[in-house]
Amino acid sequence: MASAVGLSFVVAIVAGMAAMADSPFTLFPAVLGAGLLVAALDANDVAAAATPFEVILLCSLGIAFAVVFDAPALAVALPLFLAAIDIAQAVGGGSAGLFTLSTSKPGDVLTLDLPDWGTGLAAARLSATDVLFLGAFAAYARRLGLRERAAEVGMLLGLLAAVASEVLLDTQLPTIALMAAGYLVPNVDRLAALFARPVDE
Repeated sequence: MASAVGLSFVVAIVAGMAAMADSPFTLFPAVLGAGLLVAALDANDVAAAATPFEVILLCSLGIAFAVVFDAPALAVALPLFLAAIDIAQAVGGGSAGLFTLSTSKPGDVLTLDLPDWGTGLAAARLSATDVLFLGAFAAYARRLGLRERAAEVGMLLGLLAAVASEVLLDTQLPTIALMAAGYLVPNVDRLAALFARPVDE
């Protein structure tokens, strides 16, 4: 339950920040401010307390990526490419996304702790790359006229499916692949129209 609440909180932050894709210059102070806060909190070893600011930092970087590489073809090809890599890793027995239920071992700089409410400990850990691409996919959906809210809900459902799989089946699912599906499936009828737009649009 704590993991689901934590993931919902992460996606809510991303959804709120996606509007920054309309004003790219606001990304710099967001990255700078969040980066300073994360550094200060990490220096004091506060673990999950830094997670909201880590989400803001990584999401801002993902949005910046989508703004710089603002191409319809990339908005479709990138999630498909990342999903293929994630699935290949899962089939090959590698790390299929880094969402994991918390263990006694501490996390690392490439994971975000999702707090276990009331204990002060981490209930689960989410890969930094997951959050970065959450931001990128949400920004692409907004900038390219896709169903932004539906894509965000779809990505959340994909992450929740990873939670359910690990809790109920003790099996890791490829989280980026699930996110890519959640982003693309609600917009499948609009993807072809992206390639029909004039180049200078």
